[in-house]
Amino acid sequence: MKRNKFITDGQNTSPQGPDLTKGINLHVKPAHFIGMETRILKETKSIADTGLFSKIYIASWWTEGHSDHQLLDSKREVWRFHLKTMDLPEGFLWKIIKTIEWGIRVFLRFRKENIAMVNCHTLSSLPLGVIFKLFCKSKIIYDPHELETEKSMMRGIKRTFFKVLERILIRHADAVIVVSNSIGVWYRNRYGLKNISVIKNFPYLVDNKKSQRPSTLRDKFKIKDGEILFIYQGLLSTGRGIELLLEVFSRSSSNKHIVFLGFGPLEDKVREFEAVRPNIHFHSAVQPQELSYYTASADVGLSIIENVSLSYYYCLPNKMFEYLNCGLPVVISDFPDMSVFVDQYGCGWKTPLNNESILKVIENISQEGLEQKKTNVLKCRGNFCWEKEEKKLLSIYKQLYSKHPS
Repeated sequence: MKRNKFITDGQNTSPQGPDLTKGINLHVKPAHFIGMETRILKETKSIADTGLFSKIYIASWWTEGHSDHQLLDSKREVWRFHLKTMDLPEGFLWKIIKTIEWGIRVFLRFRKENIAMVNCHTLSSLPLGVIFKLFCKSKIIYDPHELETEKSMMRGIKRTFFKVLERILIRHADAVIVVSNSIGVWYRNRYGLKNISVIKNFPYLVDNKKSQRPSTLRDKFKIKDGEILFIYQGLLSTGRGIELLLEVFSRSSSNKHIVFLGFGPLEDKVREFEAVRPNIHFHSAVQPQELSYYTASADVGLSIIENVSLSYYYCLPNKMFEYLNCGLPVVISDFPDMSVFVDQYGCGWKTPLNNESILKVIENISQEGLEQKKTNVLKCRGNFCWEKEEKKLLSIYKQLYSKHPS
């Protein structure tokens, strides 16, 4: 992706100049944006294709190695803001100070532009959305990617603070978008709101019409025909079943292999197991546009989420549907929202969260059972694509845009 550097002086630097006939859609997230944030990229691409807005801006923190101002395409721009407080220590109170400075800088930069809608991707960005609504008459879409106040990191005074903040500010949102049915029910029951929409984080549909699947991972790790290859893709961190899977595959049959494809704090631990177990493998992260090619060369996708918070228990991971869209059956945690798909479509296996149960599921997967599950996946995978899910998103935007005072 080509990066372009501009001076962030508050002026519109688009080569074609501002389009005053339409408003601007601003997406805000007080965090680093490095181009791997698939939900934001999918949403902004779908919105840009409608032609509703003259521009779509993504406002984030500045990240070393990335430009202050980056053009994604003719409609979408990323603005990364330098913070004088960025070198402050980690911690709840310091994070609030950083977020306040970032919010001030974003508001000062865009306050004089025609910001028709602000999409708040986190609870911590919702105050900024409300400020735009009060001072610029913008519409707000609150689009949390998780159950924000029920995440594992939410404890003590931090949890109390954010619960109060969300209860006060969520009523200013013109629409609320969540990622799973259970989270939608939680928000409706907790706040008594009706403007809740569930838009699942499905991937784009993968073209699997080719008669021969790629063998990229099998070739790289010299996995023989007849041996079953499992894959975990994504962040290698706690709460995602990494340590459970390492223990399970260190005890499994030698014809059951696993590849961990990704990056994160548990990468060293994965490499330690790889060094002593011939059926455990590590592959570094690849670019999003290449991921499906690697995934499709495995046999089974793994989405073993641990029950460390209500947000995780109600989750509906994007990677589960990336596996399905690549033609892979899945092994999942027996959680409500994930289990609905496995039960309805017969596209995988469910397991309780303990070593013995997971090992039993892995060991009982035979070539015959695998082929039957793959057949079921190919029948249903077209239901789990962003091309269908985006229609609900665009319906919300069009409805709110029509009410925006020009």
